Amino acid sequence: MAEALLVICWLFTALLIVLFGVCLAASRGAIRRNRLVGIRIPSVMRDDSAWRSGHRAGIVPSGIAAAAALMFSAAGLLVPALTWGAIVAFAGGVAWTFVSANRAASVPERVHR
Repeated sequence: MAEALLVICWLFTALLIVLFGVCLAASRGAIRRNRLVGIRIPSVMRDDSAWRSGHRAGIVPSGIAAAAALMFSAAGLLVPALTWGAIVAFAGGVAWTFVSANRAASVPERVHR
């Protein structure tokens, strides 16, 4: 059981790192609006400006969540109970990232300048 939990927490950590990278790349225009990669909620998919704004807003929450999950996953190698922290960081980080992206994409571009 402990080994399966450890695998899950490292998988969630990797997914958060990927989310952080996608937010970074999409906010810089390296990933254009598409139906396969990125935060694909209606407010972010509305137009190219919303796409960039939403992903820009997701950088900080996904980065903090990825760092927290990484710390809990590493600590979980020594104290298995700490792996739950990575799972909580994943759930909270994804929610925080999507809420931040939605809020930013819902505001007109002129406010972001």
